[in-house]
Amino acid sequence: MPKRRKCLPCLSGLALLAGALLVAPVSAAPKRVMSLNLCTDQLAMTLAGPDQLVSVSFLAREPGLSMLHEEARSYPANHGLAEEVFLENPDLVVTGTYSLHNTTALLKRLGFHVEEFSFAQTLETIPGEVRRMGALIGQEKRAQAIADDFTRELETIAAGQCGKDPTMIAYDQNGIASGRGTLADSVMQAAGFANLAADMGVIGVAPFPLEQVIAAHPDVISIGAPQKAPTLGEFVTRHPAIGALPDTRIGAFVPEASLSCGIPSVIEAVRALAALRTEIAPCHGNAAQ
Repeated sequence: MPKRRKCLPCLSGLALLAGALLVAPVSAAPKRVMSLNLCTDQLAMTLAGPDQLVSVSFLAREPGLSMLHEEARSYPANHGLAEEVFLENPDLVVTGTYSLHNTTALLKRLGFHVEEFSFAQTLETIPGEVRRMGALIGQEKRAQAIADDFTRELETIAAGQCGKDPTMIAYDQNGIASGRGTLADSVMQAAGFANLAADMGVIGVAPFPLEQVIAAHPDVISIGAPQKAPTLGEFVTRHPAIGALPDTRIGAFVPEASLSCGIPSVIEAVRALAALRTEIAPCHGNAAQ
């Protein structure tokens, strides 16, 4: 009996400890987050709290690649080197699945917490990526609000469409078109356009002959904005035969860099194309329904 009584305080202490472990968070939010990839840069900048994000990749400052290039200038830039991560010693490293394989593997061997994100190819995957990043950096409420707003706006844009979808092709340097399974295709569909390249069997990003563009005679040809240093490939999208197409809208209709990553700000591309669709195919009461 004495021995049994002597163990009661021990059992009581273990019970208290177990209770404390149950109510304690599994892991605290990282105080120092470092991003090594253009797309995780922008996701992290969208969600991180003050002073939480300690570095983003140098590509995040490029206007032609990053929608948040101005915000990126307020963060130290890195070049994705393991040495930079080692010196910064972050609690969490976020990067892309398809980049920096050697760096990622080395950082994991060194014991760093590294999380990889794949490139979001459709609008439907973006809310999940936002929520995942929010959970990783302890910004769940902000992430959920942004994801909900994103989904809600897509639904509102879709509800405002009527009639037959105008045809469109996203045509880039060297005669490259965005087909099925690309972010551009997803944006075109959400804005109420039929992607001619996808309808003609193009999967991913692939060469698309100029002759086929002319023969298809799309309602809209979306091309990139002129580059500061023009290239020969850029002349393909500005061929006189394209310019001579009657009743075809040709131009850079989406904001620069808006299709480079699957992030919440891609909604700006959807808004721009939805406005264009309304201009081309307006709804007149219920007649077009």
